[in-house]
Amino acid sequence: MNEQQLNQRLDAIHARLQWIADKEARATWLGTYGKDGEYDAERTRLIEQTEKVLDALVAIGESPKYRPK
Repeated sequence: MNEQQLNQRLDAIHARLQWIADKEARATWLGTYGKDGEYDAERTRLIEQTEKVLDALVAIGESPKYRPK
């Protein structure tokens, strides 16, 4: 994968993680699915994918568009 594809994957992962965070926050208030950690496995999988994408960016000599502040 090239830099653009890797950064697009980071965007997709970020969007899904944000969706999970929003869903869990809402579930906490409403007492619905997601309040008891039902998304934990998916979040962990996405974080592991993020690490692999970041490693791939470093391997091709590029830097991620997201940088710690």
